[in-house]
Amino acid sequence: MTDKDTPPSLWSPRSVDDTKKIYADWADTYDRDVTDMAYATPSRVAAALRGLKVDVTTPVLDFGCGTGLSGVALRQAGFETVDGTDISSQMLAHADVKTLPDGPVYRNTWLGDPDTIDIAKGAYDTIVATGVISLGAAPASLLATLVGLLPRGGHIAFSFNDPTLKDQSYINALDDVLHSQLADLKFREHGPHLNEKVTGSDVIVLKRK
Repeated sequence: MTDKDTPPSLWSPRSVDDTKKIYADWADTYDRDVTDMAYATPSRVAAALRGLKVDVTTPVLDFGCGTGLSGVALRQAGFETVDGTDISSQMLAHADVKTLPDGPVYRNTWLGDPDTIDIAKGAYDTIVATGVISLGAAPASLLATLVGLLPRGGHIAFSFNDPTLKDQSYINALDDVLHSQLADLKFREHGPHLNEKVTGSDVIVLKRK
């Protein structure tokens, strides 16, 4: 991918409608483009969960699953059942048809509503939000919402890319969750994200109290 091919203002604040348009326009080439950019965060998130010995037999929710690259990483890391949701119907269409040798990547997928989180509390012991709670995507406030959906002892794994790490609202959101005793920090590591434009990300895993 060259700079001219990257969606404009990808890591800048914008409206939900603008976000949906960017990903609608990008859906058909997204996998190829980010693979060319050595997209590393999905596999890092999956590896972090495995390193914490999170139960691979219970269903995982891939929140903001996009075209399904995070789901692929989770399944390849040994997680047996993954469900996915995204607000982009165009991206979700690609996730729907992703398969591995043992079958479809996702058990279930559904189109999400950015104004309503239609997930029952405690429905998933593990929630993954790779690249979702970030500048130019979902607001910082989503972190507390997703943590609140977990049962006691449940895990959420997510990432803050380099531009997001420079935005104090996202740092504050993480601090608020930790200081309010909603969850404990179990893993945090900076590492590769993309080899162009945004070179790194923090992978973070919290455990619900």
